[in-house]
Amino acid sequence: MRKLLPTFVIAVLAAVLAVPAPARAAVKVIDDGPDPSLPAQMDILRVKIDNRTDRVVLRLTFRDLTETRRGQTKVFIGTDPATEAGFIAYTSHRPGAAPLTQLWEPTDQEFGGTPVECSGIRAKWRFNVDRVRIVVPQACLASSAPRYRFKAVAGFYTMKGDWTAFRGVRRG
Repeated sequence: MRKLLPTFVIAVLAAVLAVPAPARAAVKVIDDGPDPSLPAQMDILRVKIDNRTDRVVLRLTFRDLTETRRGQTKVFIGTDPATEAGFIAYTSHRPGAAPLTQLWEPTDQEFGGTPVECSGIRAKWRFNVDRVRIVVPQACLASSAPRYRFKAVAGFYTMKGDWTAFRGVRRG
């Protein structure tokens, strides 16, 4: 009996350790804080980045989103840590129209880009909580990098806008 107990304990421990841990997303936040010199609908306060294995979920909180005013935001998703390669998740709101949401390939340092095909990218503008939610499928990003870099911008029509610092976030 004494010889069976250690064997049993080892077998149970091996079984427990062999069970894979559930996949967990890497979540990071960029706190940008208010800037009273900016128009409220362009003032990014916070960006929550949820870099999951199957998709990237971005939640941008603004000082005061207003449904009657147009707005736009872009988030750079750097998918290759060794280079500046990546994509831009873009969404815009115009009063009385559905939001336009696209994935862009960057064309310059000023967050310009050209749309690329991405089935499943979507955004929701929630004016009651001053938040924009953007979801980008990982399949559209076509990267195996374990870590991405993120930076958000807003505004930039004929006025100045807001931008955040870069933030690295591992993939979940």
